Amino acid sequence: MTITDPSITPDQDELTAGWTRWHAAREADLRVEHGWLSITAFHWLPDVPTVLSGLPGRWHSSGGWAHVTATRADRLTHANGPAAGTPVEGSIAGRVDEGGSLHWVRDGERIVELVRRGGRDAVRVRDPKGPERLAFRGVPTFPVDPTWVHSGTFTPLAAATAIRVETARPDLRQQVTAVGTVDLRIGDTTYRLTATAGPQGRLNLAFTDPTNGRLTAGWRVVSIDAPDENGTVVVDFNRTVNLPFAFTEFGTCPAPVPDNHLPVPVNAGERAPNRVTGRHATLAW
Repeated sequence: MTITDPSITPDQDELTAGWTRWHAAREADLRVEHGWLSITAFHWLPDVPTVLSGLPGRWHSSGGWAHVTATRADRLTHANGPAAGTPVEGSIAGRVDEGGSLHWVRDGERIVELVRRGGRDAVRVRDPKGPERLAFRGVPTFPVDPTWVHSGTFTPLAAATAIRVETARPDLRQQVTAVGTVDLRIGDTTYRLTATAGPQGRLNLAFTDPTNGRLTAGWRVVSIDAPDENGTVVVDFNRTVNLPFAFTEFGTCPAPVPDNHLPVPVNAGERAPNRVTGRHATLAW
């Protein structure tokens, strides 16, 4: 496939100004009280009521529903709905769809979030006093570079296709929804990446490249606007971001589809974050 206008060279000052606003919003989102940096635990729910490490009450999953049983002495409260803030007494049930999440129960300042991944229920603990959130000083990035802004051509698939992929957890595989491919030229070579559906009609390009494990996380993603009427898209690699698993060992992020590898180092966007806990402390990879 021939791509017209393969590279865009925007004005450096304009590009940097827009990126600076975007990056500030990105870091502000990471700093929120119960955001990704606050996650301190992940537990698959067993099929019989069980005490989970660090949590009051007894937890399990049965019949497609998650359950927690607690007494007033456990001091758990409802985190949402009409009963929000009231004590959990006896057994309550919660349910989310595959890939979904729910701020389900509160334990003081901590929120116990219910998630469903790979057909299994789990809970994550979000603690605003978690060490990663308290230590966060920003996400390191490569310098903003206009040569990493490229145009490409989007070709939709005849039908959206579910693709099973690896994830950040060795005990979990998930499905992503491929909606088309993006052809873009970097240097003298044209590469093809599979695009997955993003929010509000946007497209996500998750990819690996030779910087992974040295300068960047295990994989990253860049989000792009929907194509124009000619199928043209703009891929600004300066806005490539880390997925949550780069910041917390408790992420469940899906990996790129197997062929989404760029053999050229993408020295643009977010670098591996500094970590203070977990398997990848100090340098995430």
